[in-house]
Amino acid sequence: MQDPLDISRGISSALNRNEAVVALESSVIAQGLPSTVNVETALAMEEEIRSEGVVPATIGIIEGKIRVGLTREEIEKLGQGNAAKIAVRDVPYAVAKKLDGGTTVSATARMASAAGMVVMATGGIGGVHRDYARTHDVSADLWELVRTPIVVVCSGPKAVLDILATAEWLETYGVPVYGYGTDELPAFYSRSSGISIPRFDEINELAELVRTSFGTLGMRTAIVVAVPAPESDAIDINAQIDDAAREAADKGISGKDLTPWLLNRVSELTDGKSMQTNIALLKNNARVAAQLALAIREDTSRRMGFMV
Repeated sequence: MQDPLDISRGISSALNRNEAVVALESSVIAQGLPSTVNVETALAMEEEIRSEGVVPATIGIIEGKIRVGLTREEIEKLGQGNAAKIAVRDVPYAVAKKLDGGTTVSATARMASAAGMVVMATGGIGGVHRDYARTHDVSADLWELVRTPIVVVCSGPKAVLDILATAEWLETYGVPVYGYGTDELPAFYSRSSGISIPRFDEINELAELVRTSFGTLGMRTAIVVAVPAPESDAIDINAQIDDAAREAADKGISGKDLTPWLLNRVSELTDGKSMQTNIALLKNNARVAAQLALAIREDTSRRMGFMV
């Protein structure tokens, strides 16, 4: 049977040599950031990882191939505005139709874990949407965190979501959330949400937790490591988020289009300040993920199979 993953030679070699590798999602390139900054930010995240002596592996779908370790040209292709948004359920369709696609946290986590990676970085995870009682909209990211053993370094759920409901969902389904340098779940743009989480201040202690969870105890859920946005870049924009959410409801925007639309609208309402915070936390999370992957250094040469 043909391996569904097309792993670049460089990433394959790094995994076989047990080097530290960090996976990066590509939906942020295809949908999360505007074309003026998306490719530049993706390349900057890779450089943050390299600067820590770690190998970056941006994951995406190119002409129906699941690519683990995108080239610069492939990243630029995803940043042109024509790529689909690919969650786990969309992967077979994208492969069959030979689409280009930016992979969300859910699809990236599945592919990265299948390739043997232990750590991935993103800006924020998906979660329970506001007005859930009406829309019943819950991101596929959450279910993937329940069944895929990978560390997701992020700045909490995206701020346009119901952060408290998302935190409760993760607790209910047994997905642990830990703060790095914080004892509160970050609210993406803001460093504080008022939701308490266990705190780590030393990367080696966090790495030991990961080894214990995945190795000694054989835990099969993901681990969410929540890192606040850099203090100089953090902003509190709840009013603008509320306004954007009301506009989206009035316009009937829903499903996979909702989060990208909200993030873009919030950026407009904040005169681009939210986008600058987003870029800053993306780069910071990539750096922390690299430090953690280097500290873990577990046997990443194992392959767990795509459909774990």
